[in-house]
Amino acid sequence: MLGQSKLQSGEKGSVRFVLPLFLAHWRKILLALLAMVLDAGLAVMRPWPLKVVIDRVLSHKPSRVPLIHQWLDSAPFTRTQILYGSCATVLLIALVTGLTTYCYTRLLGNVGQRFVFELRRDLFAHMQRLSLRFHDAQKTGDLTSRLTSDIQSIQDFIGSGVIAFASNTLLLSGMAALMFWLNWRFALATLSIAPLMFWIVYRNKRLIKRATRKARVSTGLLASLAQETLASIRIVQGLAQEDQIDERFQAQSESSLQAFLESVRYQARIAPVVDFLGAIGLTMVMWYGAKSVLAGQLTTGDVVIFFAYANNFYSPMKSISRSTNTFTKASVGAERIVEVLQHESDVRDRRRARAAPQFKGAIEFRGVSFEYEPGSLVLAHVNLSIAPGRKLAIVGGTGEGKSTLASLVPRFYDPSAGAVLMDGEDIRNYSLQSLREQISLVLQDSLLLSGTIRDNIAFGRTDATDEEIRAAAATANADEFIRRLPAGYETPVGERGTTLSGGQKQRIAIARAVLRNAPVLILDEPTSGLDAVAEHTVINALERAAAGRTTLVIAHRLSTVRLADRIIVLHRGRIVEEGTHEELLARKGRYAHLHQLQVAPRGSTVFTTSNESRELQ
Repeated sequence: MLGQSKLQSGEKGSVRFVLPLFLAHWRKILLALLAMVLDAGLAVMRPWPLKVVIDRVLSHKPSRVPLIHQWLDSAPFTRTQILYGSCATVLLIALVTGLTTYCYTRLLGNVGQRFVFELRRDLFAHMQRLSLRFHDAQKTGDLTSRLTSDIQSIQDFIGSGVIAFASNTLLLSGMAALMFWLNWRFALATLSIAPLMFWIVYRNKRLIKRATRKARVSTGLLASLAQETLASIRIVQGLAQEDQIDERFQAQSESSLQAFLESVRYQARIAPVVDFLGAIGLTMVMWYGAKSVLAGQLTTGDVVIFFAYANNFYSPMKSISRSTNTFTKASVGAERIVEVLQHESDVRDRRRARAAPQFKGAIEFRGVSFEYEPGSLVLAHVNLSIAPGRKLAIVGGTGEGKSTLASLVPRFYDPSAGAVLMDGEDIRNYSLQSLREQISLVLQDSLLLSGTIRDNIAFGRTDATDEEIRAAAATANADEFIRRLPAGYETPVGERGTTLSGGQKQRIAIARAVLRNAPVLILDEPTSGLDAVAEHTVINALERAAAGRTTLVIAHRLSTVRLADRIIVLHRGRIVEEGTHEELLARKGRYAHLHQLQVAPRGSTVFTTSNESRELQ
């Protein structure tokens, strides 16, 4: 799993991957920041008109307004004019701050939505291009959770958390600066509680982050369980195991619930602590301010400013503490996304890889060995040559390396040792895109995508014309049944092709391979799970599809072997027999035994005796 990998993680790694996407919008971010600075500056000045009214109109004392106090104190304004001017200033500040708030909210919202769009696009594109070795080790539901829930948490933070955090931070900085400008002793007394408050918020942030990380992992596992169950709903219902799955789902949900409840508990206890510390700060302002006014050290307006700032100072602190949960979820989501983005594919283009020429189709395995896990060979020193246009069947028991051998040709995996050559050239010298464009596949599980039958046939060649699609379907023995459908080629196909029979799905997959017109064709157990009638129809379609193409046929059922010119038998990752069907039967070895098992007359045993087992071993 990704959580157990040795990839660089944490906030630094997240910033390194995420920051470039933000910097691409630096102009909008800069304008939004300027608007936030202006908004914070005006917000800091909100209580000053009241101070002017108290000091100049009611008490006949100097106003001490920053930047304009000399002009204001010397100007020949009447009390009424000062009162009206102060009221007008309050309205003007409200109007301008409203405009600046609209400006930076819209700018940051635009940046946030585009950032999330680009991040999701890049993450999905990266996931698609990671090797099968990566996907074999992951749970599909967990990867889907990273594409949806984790990115949504980042979107929520950008949409609300960034604005709250940045605007409140600027507001706190401005208020602190003016408080020290008015009276540094009073400012120290007022802000003496702030360090403790910051420490409490920071400590709870770490606890919330730890709980959120656990919750995210649990949510990913929950999504994986749901995805696996719904994808296998037929077997679940067929075996009447709904209650067992319910228990597993409830157990996983309980784990997720406890992690989220832990996060909520940490989040809930921040607000009352901040409220109590804020009340202590206000008490100190009232006590110290009243004494200073009585001593003539401060004016009543100064105390009003300090009281307003102290009250407003702790409100942003509470707002920042409330946004901690949103920030933590986004931080954990970013870490989980970066874990995937940091993962490099095991199979990728070499530095000097070039576009492949048109292949003739000569394939050679030269000293090829492969292992999924170190020390456990799946293929061992395989040497094999296939001439252009020839057809090779790969036969063997389960787990002998048949599919793995064929998977090396399109570079789903790279060999641990040796090389795979195409027309005498190591396929790793070609770009992946150009190599795979000349290979067609028909797999055991002929997965179809949601869309129409036409879309599925044209999936490998989106520029194909309707005539080419119908010709490919006819070659695959699919045109007749497609025309009988109510909407013909425009008939919608359900998810995974569940609205079609197995034989129909397989013929559509063959039509897709035919339309691609690639010089190399890989058939991975293409008739597995089909009845006799469907198998006969599909084999006829495969014979047409394989004509003139270099073809690798992986077969458990030996009925598909008749497509091949030559057969190899794999055992424990090695080629132990090779020849034609008749030659291998005459040798009476492993192939002959596999053949006998499948053609045994009804009622005879298909189990080997102890002597036969020892002989085969």
